[in-house]
Amino acid sequence: MTQSKIVILEADQHRRDYIRSIVSDRGYLPYIFEKETICLDNILALDPDLVISGPLSNDRVCRFVNTVKMKNGNLPVLIISGDHSVRDSARSNGFADVKVIKVKFAPSEINGAINILLQARTANADSGDSESPMIIGKSPEILKIKKLILDLKDSRETVLIQGEPGTGKELVARALHHHSDQPNRPFIKVNLAALDSSMLNELFFETLPGNCADSEKIFTGEISSAACGTIFLDKIAALPATYQSRLLNIFEDGYFQQNKADPFHLKFAEGRMVVSSNSLLESLVRLGEFRQDLFYRLNVISIIVPPLRDRVGDIPMLMDFFADKFCMDLGVGHIEVSKRIKDIFGSYHWPGNVRELQNLTCRAIMKGDKDSLMINLSRQQAKNKNLKSPYKDVDTLAGLNNLEKKLKNLDNLSLKSVSADFLARTEKKIMRKALDYTSWNRKKAAGLMDISYKSLLNKIKKYKLSKSV
Repeated sequence: MTQSKIVILEADQHRRDYIRSIVSDRGYLPYIFEKETICLDNILALDPDLVISGPLSNDRVCRFVNTVKMKNGNLPVLIISGDHSVRDSARSNGFADVKVIKVKFAPSEINGAINILLQARTANADSGDSESPMIIGKSPEILKIKKLILDLKDSRETVLIQGEPGTGKELVARALHHHSDQPNRPFIKVNLAALDSSMLNELFFETLPGNCADSEKIFTGEISSAACGTIFLDKIAALPATYQSRLLNIFEDGYFQQNKADPFHLKFAEGRMVVSSNSLLESLVRLGEFRQDLFYRLNVISIIVPPLRDRVGDIPMLMDFFADKFCMDLGVGHIEVSKRIKDIFGSYHWPGNVRELQNLTCRAIMKGDKDSLMINLSRQQAKNKNLKSPYKDVDTLAGLNNLEKKLKNLDNLSLKSVSADFLARTEKKIMRKALDYTSWNRKKAAGLMDISYKSLLNKIKKYKLSKSV
């Protein structure tokens, strides 16, 4: 019988020898490391059955576990730690095969944990359990998303994921599928923005053989193959109005209609639909660009993925993860990203979000001279800081200086007329700013100001606004 291989990471010699003796006495084959970097560099080559880590700080143990899981998602990890936050971090990531035991442990305790984790590894291998998608970060927003994903394990409700491009919406969708009660069922991604009308027809609907009424149309193609699994409709806002109506009909029916010609055509109610949008659908509803009734059907459970600039504290952890992944893909040893680069990256605006961070982290590692990259990034940051908002202080927009002059003359002063004057000045200047900011795209400007398109047209006429030449 092949011996199970166990990697032990422990800097303290006394505890290292103690763990090794316990592992050896049980007939396991131990591999000992004192440093995380050397341990991580050898994980793939050793192909162990279990990794045991001695006490590390919360940040270091998070990085260690994330990198181990990135290298082999089905490799269990046993952490020895007296830090309660380490246990909380392991739980929040949803790793069922990561256990934490206290520093002062009895041989029976560590033996019991080893048995449980090795059995879990065998069970996962037999079931073909897929590797868990990695959502990196411990900011409050990300922890909230991780918790919600775990809470939705048994749910069949539709989930709407919204966020800017590059924030990781697909990653969240895959995590929802992985942590569902049917992770081995199909996960089907459909990029709606990439489909023309004929492809949409083929994907969504066809008629049963013979003369069939509209009511006999069925959900077909890739989507039906996701029954009992997850169908991920990416960029839902790109779905044309005609197909928005058709998708709404599916929700009204509540399931795929039975296709007698295909006995494997299962009800949709047994699976889950996840949709994503780069734009806030509620804003598109106000602009008349997305059906309100379909929005209500999709917005059962909502997840807003925050932009990277709103979770700057996650940037060092993300950079470490991307650096480790990049080195693994290249087959080179572990490379540490300097604190200087992390500090500069932490002050950047990140318009491309996590996707941009990943690309620039890899570039920073590849370039022998990192100074040129840092200079360019600093220049871009300075440019972003100089970008002017479409709105300024309300007092300035309203021309308060002129209003103050008017207030100096209290003769025949009417509060009502002053208020009306102030409101008109402010409204007119805000509208001009919004129109100029959107290059006079009236629908976008109306959405920006949270007013109806018709109201904006009336105000343009009222204030005699015209596009600057």
